[in-house]
Amino acid sequence: MTDPDIVDPSQQRLTHETTTEPISFSINSRRLLIIVFVACVSAEILFFILDLVINHQRGSEIRVIRRIFNTAREGSLPSWFGVIQTFVIGVIALINFALVSKIDSSTRRQIGWLLLAVAFIYMSADDDAKIHERLGTASRSFDFMSGALSAYPSYAWQVIVGPLFAALGLFILYFLWNELTKPIERYAVVAALGILAFAVFLDYLEGLEDGYIWLLDNTDWSKRVVEHFSKSIEEVMEMFGMTIFLILFLGHSMRLGSSVSVEFN
Repeated sequence: MTDPDIVDPSQQRLTHETTTEPISFSINSRRLLIIVFVACVSAEILFFILDLVINHQRGSEIRVIRRIFNTAREGSLPSWFGVIQTFVIGVIALINFALVSKIDSSTRRQIGWLLLAVAFIYMSADDDAKIHERLGTASRSFDFMSGALSAYPSYAWQVIVGPLFAALGLFILYFLWNELTKPIERYAVVAALGILAFAVFLDYLEGLEDGYIWLLDNTDWSKRVVEHFSKSIEEVMEMFGMTIFLILFLGHSMRLGSSVSVEFN
């Protein structure tokens, strides 16, 4: 005979799981945005300093250790951070797409956020796999393109993929200018795109044979140092531009989802 006072542990767990009250989290959106922004910018500044101290100034005599902090090199810690940050932006854009799909029947808004999600997730893959650089290099092997590309003084990818990135930038500006209503957010979009455009300009200078001649003629810096820190500044600027988009997208998702609840059936 079973003692009525003894409860089967499995039945007890089942009862506990089915009767648990809903759990809610209260998040101060302004505080979270400040924390995320400060954390990202601090990391980007730290990467630049570590690159300067450990890599450039040889804080470590071990080459493979220096490569970990080389901001200008793929497969480094800063490169990993940039790829992850861009991917997270794409995921948040996907969340915004899901939120807009539930609260707004506007097809334009839904398609806009979906395109942004795809674009940023692709850019994270592109940044990690160096897709646009390799497409530019591969295009030089085609006879019908080699002539035109040989006349271009910098990297071939700027001719092959550059127009697509420019079109994407215009789309981002147009869509977010209409999607975001606060003036400071609109100015932030312009600032982020401007920062990314300047980073591309630095990449253009890097690809020129004498892109830094004016700097070399007026300083005692070597070409190797100038090229390295131009690339390092370029990468940090790209990360900072993406940080602005991260804050904008995250803030917008908090407004869209301020009264959203999620239930698992």
